[in-house]
Amino acid sequence: MGAVSTLAELQSALRRELESDDLMELEEDFYAKVRKSLTGLHLTGKEPSSEAQAVYMERARETVEKLFLLRLKKEVEHILRYGEKPKKRMPKEESEVLDNILKSLWLIIRATPEEPPPSIKSRELTYKSEISDFVLVSFKKPYSKILIAEGRILGPFLPGDVAIIPRRVASELESSQILEIIMNI
Repeated sequence: MGAVSTLAELQSALRRELESDDLMELEEDFYAKVRKSLTGLHLTGKEPSSEAQAVYMERARETVEKLFLLRLKKEVEHILRYGEKPKKRMPKEESEVLDNILKSLWLIIRATPEEPPPSIKSRELTYKSEISDFVLVSFKKPYSKILIAEGRILGPFLPGDVAIIPRRVASELESSQILEIIMNI
């Protein structure tokens, strides 16, 4: 996407993100382009009246806010499932937030205060090792799909289906009464 110049383009990006369970790729400078476009619009006064311009700017701000938070939700869910940042192209602002989340997690769970902060990569490897064990499960309710390592997808599942899935995912779904863990693998 080139310069983000219209509310319609922002709403289109939000719509694409809402329509997909997967994180959509956005350019690294996406939000910088949005800021530049909104600032330019505000300064040039392209709208016919100041009231119409104010409404337009407010809708654009709300759309950007929803897009940012929706994407951040998907990115954090990816970290929960895979223990690493998504490998998709993402705006710089989102990447910085995720880096801070991973650093904060490490600070919360580290064993001793003397340990030097690890790189984000080593934290990601720790998370990967935590989710490397699997369990055999039986589904009690329908479930659309489960994302597993490297962007692979399992599902959809119907009641009675049996599958081998990561323990961490199974624990989440078991607490929601969606499946039953049959045995450790």
